[in-house]
Amino acid sequence: MRPDVPTTLSRRARLAVALTFAANGSVFGSWAPRVPEVKAALDLSDGLLGLALLAPGAGSLLTLPLAGGIAARWGSGRTTRWALLAFFASSLPIAWAAASGGGVTALFGALLLFGATMGALDVLMNAQGITVEQAYGRSVLSSFHAVFSLGALGGTLVGSLAAAHHVPLLWQFAVLGAFWLAVVLPLSAAFLPDPPVPDDAPRPPVFAVPRGPLVPLAVAAFAVLLVEGSTADWSAVLLRDSLAAGPAAAGAAFAAFSATMTLGRLVGDRVLTRLGRRRAVRSFAGFGAAGLAAGLLVAEAAGPPVAVPAAVAGFLLLGAGISITFPALLAEAGVTGPRAAPALAAVSSGGYFGFLVGPTVIGGLAELTSLRSAIWFVVLMALLPVVLVRTRAARAG
Repeated sequence: MRPDVPTTLSRRARLAVALTFAANGSVFGSWAPRVPEVKAALDLSDGLLGLALLAPGAGSLLTLPLAGGIAARWGSGRTTRWALLAFFASSLPIAWAAASGGGVTALFGALLLFGATMGALDVLMNAQGITVEQAYGRSVLSSFHAVFSLGALGGTLVGSLAAAHHVPLLWQFAVLGAFWLAVVLPLSAAFLPDPPVPDDAPRPPVFAVPRGPLVPLAVAAFAVLLVEGSTADWSAVLLRDSLAAGPAAAGAAFAAFSATMTLGRLVGDRVLTRLGRRRAVRSFAGFGAAGLAAGLLVAEAAGPPVAVPAAVAGFLLLGAGISITFPALLAEAGVTGPRAAPALAAVSSGGYFGFLVGPTVIGGLAELTSLRSAIWFVVLMALLPVVLVRTRAARAG
């Protein structure tokens, strides 16, 4: 706990950071329901749309390593406000690209910019979250990630309603962005100054890459977000094509995964405070991997009609296990040195790279073997943090 930060100020800062996470999730979530109409408006094939949808991840990977140095030089509070403004502004070119008929090139460029600002905001708001956590003297970062998930859910509902009522995409982004700016910017004055850095601390790197104790954390983050991205893209395909689930039931696995991941993050701070970050990561990641493995084994052995519920149960347990691991890895990175932001940027870069390449890896493995076999790679990745974080704890201890 930081004695220089009164309790009332830390509470205001926590509210401001939570709403920043919610705003980020809301705008991001509102885009997903509009993808089909943008595809139709630009007359894109599935392949061209898939190419365009790589842009946000690529844009994030460009700015994530830079954002840490920016926050270290100018403070996470001030730079989070800048990034929030840039993030909302960057959503508008997506609507322009869709309305102008500029084709896949214009859409790719707009989504690349959108992803770049989103990646920067992700590092900066997490850095401010670590600052708030240090002021509290206990874990609070997991709750911010839960609020992001809830914001994404709300944004998805807004985007769906806007699409159903034929609201132009430009108006959707403009109104949603204006609403969140009106809510968050006044509260952002409560952002806390970052903890003082010793005079002899090395200058922050311009381009943050994992080094030393950050390497196992970055690889663990890669594995965790690979699991998340692969589950999002392949769980429904697994149920539909490999386990003969109906159209309505195919999405149940990802719905169960998302629900338990959000619930886990809502209670995750208490778990992290009680168990400690390293022990919690090992325990929960192992639980999630074992849960998915059990579900897949039962599905394989039992066959219909048990296979689909068993697989859904496996992904449900996986979501619970994965829920707190990424926030905990970021929090652990934030205390490895005098400056949190560059460390967060390095570990986040590993995570986002996993999220970006994971679905492609699963697709390639499925092409070589089968999807039922390829999904076991998700189990292995879910187990990886158990080994990596344990190794780091042993060396540190």
